[in-house]
Amino acid sequence: MMSKKQTDNNSSNIHGSAVVVGETGVLIIGPSGSGKSRLAMNFIQSARAVGTYAALVGDDQLWLHHCNGRTIATVPRATRGLIEVRGSAILSTPYQHRAVIHVVVRLPGAGEGDRLPAADNQFAGPGDTFLPLLQIVPGQLQNPYELLLAYTENRLLR
Repeated sequence: MMSKKQTDNNSSNIHGSAVVVGETGVLIIGPSGSGKSRLAMNFIQSARAVGTYAALVGDDQLWLHHCNGRTIATVPRATRGLIEVRGSAILSTPYQHRAVIHVVVRLPGAGEGDRLPAADNQFAGPGDTFLPLLQIVPGQLQNPYELLLAYTENRLLR
Protein backbone atom coordinates (compact mmCIF):
# COMPACT_ATOMS: atom_id res chain seq x y z
CA MET A 1 0.00 0.00 0.00
CA MET A 2 1.09 3.58 0.55
CA SER A 3 4.12 4.25 2.66
CA LYS A 4 4.17 7.22 4.94
CA LYS A 5 7.18 7.92 7.16
CA GLN A 6 6.32 10.14 10.08
CA THR A 7 9.21 12.45 10.95
CA ASP A 8 7.39 14.45 13.59
CA ASN A 9 3.77 15.30 14.30
CA ASN A 10 3.77 18.06 11.69
CA SER A 11 5.47 16.45 8.69
CA SER A 12 5.83 13.12 6.92
CA ASN A 13 7.45 11.67 3.82
CA ILE A 14 5.04 9.94 1.47
CA HIS A 15 5.27 7.86 -1.70
CA GLY A 16 2.85 9.50 -4.12
CA SER A 17 2.34 12.20 -6.73
CA ALA A 18 0.83 15.66 -6.38
CA VAL A 19 -0.53 18.20 -8.86
CA VAL A 20 -2.26 21.54 -8.78
CA VAL A 21 -5.27 21.91 -11.05
CA GLY A 22 -6.73 25.39 -11.10
CA GLU A 23 -6.51 26.28 -7.42
CA THR A 24 -6.96 22.73 -6.13
CA GLY A 25 -4.06 20.65 -4.81
CA VAL A 26 -4.44 16.92 -5.45
CA LEU A 27 -2.39 14.20 -3.76
CA ILE A 28 -2.42 10.85 -5.59
CA ILE A 29 -1.61 7.76 -3.55
CA GLY A 30 -1.60 4.02 -4.13
CA PRO A 31 0.71 1.03 -4.33
CA SER A 32 3.77 0.94 -6.56
CA GLY A 33 2.75 0.42 -10.18
CA SER A 34 -0.88 1.51 -9.65
CA GLY A 35 -0.62 4.44 -12.08
CA LYS A 36 -0.02 7.46 -9.83
CA SER A 37 2.36 9.21 -12.24
CA ARG A 38 0.21 8.50 -15.27
CA LEU A 39 -2.87 9.87 -13.46
CA ALA A 40 -0.90 12.99 -12.46
CA MET A 41 0.02 13.57 -16.13
CA ASN A 42 -3.60 12.92 -17.16
CA PHE A 43 -4.82 15.53 -14.64
CA ILE A 44 -2.36 18.07 -16.06
CA GLN A 45 -3.14 17.31 -19.70
CA SER A 46 -6.93 17.25 -19.32
CA ALA A 47 -6.94 20.55 -17.40
CA ARG A 48 -4.64 22.28 -19.87
CA ALA A 49 -6.77 21.02 -22.77
CA VAL A 50 -9.63 23.23 -21.52
CA GLY A 51 -7.39 26.19 -20.65
CA THR A 52 -7.12 25.57 -16.90
CA TYR A 53 -3.82 26.03 -15.06
CA ALA A 54 -2.21 22.76 -14.03
CA ALA A 55 1.27 21.86 -12.82
CA LEU A 56 3.15 19.04 -11.22
CA VAL A 57 4.11 19.47 -7.59
CA GLY A 58 6.05 16.25 -7.25
CA ASP A 59 6.27 12.64 -8.27
CA ASP A 60 7.35 9.56 -6.31
CA GLN A 61 8.48 11.20 -3.05
CA LEU A 62 6.78 14.13 -1.36
CA TRP A 63 6.92 15.81 2.00
CA LEU A 64 3.60 16.59 3.65
CA HIS A 65 3.60 19.35 6.26
CA HIS A 66 0.92 20.56 8.62
CA CYS A 67 0.79 24.36 8.68
CA ASN A 68 -2.04 26.46 10.12
CA GLY A 69 -4.60 23.67 9.74
CA ARG A 70 -3.63 22.87 6.15
CA THR A 71 -1.65 20.09 4.51
CA ILE A 72 1.19 21.38 2.33
CA ALA A 73 3.01 19.11 -0.14
CA THR A 74 6.59 19.90 -1.13
CA VAL A 75 8.95 18.10 -3.47
CA PRO A 76 12.61 17.30 -2.77
CA ARG A 77 15.00 19.49 -4.78
CA ALA A 78 16.48 16.53 -6.68
CA THR A 79 13.16 15.57 -8.30
CA ARG A 80 11.61 18.99 -8.97
CA GLY A 81 9.93 19.08 -12.37
CA LEU A 82 10.52 15.38 -13.04
CA ILE A 83 7.90 12.68 -13.48
CA GLU A 84 8.39 9.05 -14.37
CA VAL A 85 5.78 7.44 -16.56
CA ARG A 86 6.29 3.70 -16.18
CA GLY A 87 7.44 2.09 -19.40
CA SER A 88 8.12 5.45 -21.04
CA ALA A 89 10.77 7.70 -19.55
CA ILE A 90 11.49 10.34 -16.96
CA LEU A 91 9.93 13.51 -18.30
CA SER A 92 10.55 17.13 -17.44
CA THR A 93 7.42 19.20 -16.91
CA PRO A 94 6.45 22.60 -15.48
CA TYR A 95 6.10 22.41 -11.71
CA GLN A 96 5.59 24.34 -8.54
CA HIS A 97 7.61 23.20 -5.58
CA ARG A 98 4.79 23.34 -3.02
CA ALA A 99 1.02 23.41 -2.82
CA VAL A 100 -1.84 23.23 -0.35
CA ILE A 101 -3.49 19.82 -0.75
CA HIS A 102 -7.29 19.86 -0.83
CA VAL A 103 -8.18 16.31 -1.86
CA VAL A 104 -6.52 12.88 -1.99
CA VAL A 105 -7.14 10.43 -4.82
CA ARG A 106 -6.35 6.80 -4.02
CA LEU A 107 -5.65 4.22 -6.71
CA PRO A 108 -6.25 0.61 -5.65
CA GLY A 109 -3.68 -2.14 -6.00
CA ALA A 110 -4.14 -5.33 -7.98
CA GLY A 111 -7.31 -7.12 -6.94
CA GLU A 112 -8.69 -4.14 -5.01
CA GLY A 113 -10.71 -2.57 -7.85
CA ASP A 114 -14.12 -3.81 -6.72
CA ARG A 115 -13.70 -3.11 -3.02
CA LEU A 116 -15.77 -0.42 -1.38
CA PRO A 117 -13.93 2.61 -0.03
CA ALA A 118 -13.51 3.13 3.70
CA ALA A 119 -16.65 4.42 5.37
CA ASP A 120 -15.06 7.69 6.48
CA ASN A 121 -13.58 8.58 3.04
CA GLN A 122 -10.79 10.55 4.72
CA PHE A 123 -7.02 10.59 4.49
CA ALA A 124 -5.15 11.22 7.74
CA GLY A 125 -2.42 13.77 7.06
CA PRO A 126 0.29 15.13 9.32
CA GLY A 127 -0.62 17.09 12.43
CA ASP A 128 -4.00 15.41 12.80
CA THR A 129 -5.33 16.89 9.55
CA PHE A 130 -7.92 15.00 7.53
CA LEU A 131 -8.52 15.39 3.81
CA PRO A 132 -11.35 14.13 1.59
CA LEU A 133 -10.43 10.82 -0.06
CA LEU A 134 -11.66 9.82 -3.52
CA GLN A 135 -11.01 6.29 -4.75
CA ILE A 136 -10.94 5.52 -8.45
CA VAL A 137 -10.13 2.58 -10.69
CA PRO A 138 -7.18 3.34 -12.99
CA GLY A 139 -7.91 3.40 -16.70
CA GLN A 140 -11.64 3.95 -16.23
CA LEU A 141 -11.44 7.70 -15.87
CA GLN A 142 -11.70 9.41 -19.26
CA ASN A 143 -11.10 12.94 -18.02
CA PRO A 144 -9.55 13.46 -14.57
CA TYR A 145 -10.22 17.20 -14.75
CA GLU A 146 -13.97 16.50 -14.97
CA LEU A 147 -13.76 14.38 -11.81
CA LEU A 148 -12.01 17.19 -9.98
CA LEU A 149 -14.51 19.74 -11.26
CA ALA A 150 -17.41 17.55 -10.10
CA TYR A 151 -15.75 17.24 -6.69
CA THR A 152 -15.12 20.97 -6.27
CA GLU A 153 -18.69 21.74 -7.38
CA ASN A 154 -20.03 19.18 -4.89
CA ARG A 155 -21.63 17.04 -7.63
CA LEU A 156 -20.28 13.68 -6.42
CA LEU A 157 -22.30 11.17 -4.42
CA ARG A 158 -20.83 10.58 -0.98
